[in-house]
Amino acid sequence: MLNQRIEAARPIATKIHEVEKSLNLTMVQMGELMSSMAAARLAPGTRFSLTAGIDASEKLIAAAAQTARSYREVVEAHAHLAEDQQDAGLRTVSWGDGLECPPPPSGQSDQDVAAYPRAVPNA
Repeated sequence: MLNQRIEAARPIATKIHEVEKSLNLTMVQMGELMSSMAAARLAPGTRFSLTAGIDASEKLIAAAAQTARSYREVVEAHAHLAEDQQDAGLRTVSWGDGLECPPPPSGQSDQDVAAYPRAVPNA
């Protein structure tokens, strides 16, 4: 019975990490896109209007904020899954990248939850 619980939980653990990673990569790519748009306006000889891409930039900023909120929600869901893992008697397994599970929710509001991602020292 424990083996069945482990096998059922394994794809969930894999997917939650994949979702967290994909949202982080999305935020990185959005930042790079914003930077590229600003650099194109400043590039010599392009003669772009000073306001070229501003409407698109505002939309991207709003999308980035939504992505950050989505990331926070996924991290909080991960914390709930970690609680469920303990309730099911399943041990924590390393998935190879050294990431820890987020702390379990402590009844704090969204503003009080620890900020993610966090800086880690270089090896």
